[in-house]
Amino acid sequence: MDKKHNNNRDNLMMKGIPLSFSPIQLHNRLNRAVWIGFKRVEQDGRTLVFLCSGVDSGAKLSKNFETFAGQIVREFGFVPAEVEFIELREKAEQSDWYRWHAQWVGSAPMECRGDLVTSESSRRYLAQALESSMAAA
Repeated sequence: MDKKHNNNRDNLMMKGIPLSFSPIQLHNRLNRAVWIGFKRVEQDGRTLVFLCSGVDSGAKLSKNFETFAGQIVREFGFVPAEVEFIELREKAEQSDWYRWHAQWVGSAPMECRGDLVTSESSRRYLAQALESSMAAA
């Protein structure tokens, strides 16, 4: 591994972003630049966008999902109805998955909410989707 790759890996770990995610810089609701983890996965004919906020308190999805989702949809040219946003919150003992929902007006999300994924089969599906994308990369 070269030094540049090691530095990128160290930066991700310092930000609390899992290595399976790519860091992207977005602006939070206060217009402050923050880094979040991003991973796009095509699974069963759907586009899954995995997000992880890491340790930066200004990047918390619970406070900024509307702002972040709008930026991602515009930046990547997604059709909002064809994208599913999934948040990974890593904890010491386990990881929690949240499926985010919004009413879309063009590329602007409204009435956003994140629902904890509690079904074991859904949790397995999301974990497998994320893992399979890493194997394909």
